[in-house]
Amino acid sequence: MKTDSQPPVVLDSPPPAPPLSGGWWKKWVLSTFFALVAGLVAALVSVASMLTLRLVAGIPTPVELFGDFILKHLGVYTFVNMEIHFQPNPKLTPLGLTSLAMIALGVVLGPLYALLVRLSLPVTGQRPQRREWWVMVSLGLVMAAFGTILFWNEIRQNFLGLPIFWASLVSALGMLLDFVLYALVLGWSYRILLPKQTGEAGQEETARGRRQLLARTSVAVLGVGAAAGTLGLVRGYLDRYSSYDGMETWTIGGHTAPITPINEHYVVTQNPIDPTPSTGVWRLEVTGLVNSSGTYTYEEFTSLPSISRAVTLECIANGIGGHLISTAIWQGVTFRSLLEKHGGAQTSAKYVVFSSIDGYTVSQPLEEVLAVDTLLAFRMDGVELPERHGYPVRVLIPGHYGEENPKWLTRIELSEQFVGGLYSDQGWYNGQLHTISRIDRPIGRTPLATTVEVAGFSFAGSRGIERVEVSTDDGVTWADAQLTSPLSQDTWVFWSYEWHPTARGAYTLVARATDGTGQVQTSQAQGTVPDGATGYSKVPVTLA
Repeated sequence: MKTDSQPPVVLDSPPPAPPLSGGWWKKWVLSTFFALVAGLVAALVSVASMLTLRLVAGIPTPVELFGDFILKHLGVYTFVNMEIHFQPNPKLTPLGLTSLAMIALGVVLGPLYALLVRLSLPVTGQRPQRREWWVMVSLGLVMAAFGTILFWNEIRQNFLGLPIFWASLVSALGMLLDFVLYALVLGWSYRILLPKQTGEAGQEETARGRRQLLARTSVAVLGVGAAAGTLGLVRGYLDRYSSYDGMETWTIGGHTAPITPINEHYVVTQNPIDPTPSTGVWRLEVTGLVNSSGTYTYEEFTSLPSISRAVTLECIANGIGGHLISTAIWQGVTFRSLLEKHGGAQTSAKYVVFSSIDGYTVSQPLEEVLAVDTLLAFRMDGVELPERHGYPVRVLIPGHYGEENPKWLTRIELSEQFVGGLYSDQGWYNGQLHTISRIDRPIGRTPLATTVEVAGFSFAGSRGIERVEVSTDDGVTWADAQLTSPLSQDTWVFWSYEWHPTARGAYTLVARATDGTGQVQTSQAQGTVPDGATGYSKVPVTLA
């Protein structure tokens, strides 16, 4: 019997999923939303990477490099007004705001990435395709190249003390790692978060949904973990915050110690957290227009012939009668002897450029640096130079404000031209400091006695002090004070005057000094910004 044959049954793969309903606008909304989420996760991971490199390897974060770049381009009055505006945290507040702005930028770059890869929704699979890889890597490389070029003069720093060449290389590589990591996390997260095509052979709908949920959960966990890690790293950063910035040296009972105890010596720093140099990587380079360049380890440098000398340091922000001034006994190698060891300067050398671990740069005329017998100090008051005072080596240029005496020295370069730095670029004064006098006692209400001691100190840097005069009637009449012998030509000079008042009442005490060149201290009053304070120290007292 003949029967009709039945056609074989063919099991086809499930049909591909239909396009997302709702039109192009729904795809755009979903794509943008997931791109923003991916951008946030990538930004948090990148910030955690930046902070880890900063705290572990001393590599400056892009946020810090951006701050250094901006500060050099601010005028001095804008800089001061900004510090006042952000009180009581003039360093941390701008740093925090910039960090938040960088995270926001990382979020915004998410939709740009989505626009570049142009993925059609829904997508197939969890892994990025070739085009996505190219976009990710290119985005990271472009960001790193842009940062390196923009911050070329800032990346020379490394807070562990790497020499400038290696510091620049490591900073550039750190930026490359941060930005490429951001781009990779952005691309992976975006791909994972997007809706996936259904209908894959051998998979049940519930299994596909579970897999999608698990993948998205992994992105969420990564984001939460990065946020938690970032907060922990921020706490670690804040634990090292240079809270001692602006610490002053105060008198005790109206008496100023000739040698300031180390823990009372005034401190000013440009850094939110100061360098923590490692002598294992730190080197001191002598280069530029010298007849023989060279490099020293810490052990080699501290083995060179050295001297000890008392030097007084004064901050340019020290107002008349202020306390941002201190004296220590510094031990180190003289700049002159170091230069001679390298065959002297070439005839075209006009400036000495001192560069520090934290990127700080100071230029001074070569003749002046030699004339004041500049010291490269590695000990302070008989002990190893403390970190906050410039370990392992700092510069002392007598007669110049503290900002011109850089800490954490890593390079000495002789140059034909002046090289700008943070404060010089802003417009701060970088010449010889002004002659000052300060009255320490008496102050306020004082019992009437046969003899009242008026005492204090005067300071003119390396010019020394030749004479001090005191007035008890607001400058109408003057009398000479008795001077004590200074510890060196570069220190403050203490003086005293025996006052014999005859009546109770209110008086205004004034002091003025004459420096070693015969120049009388100016009476013209001016503030500290931008040229350093001048004028007479006037103290009202009441004899009762």
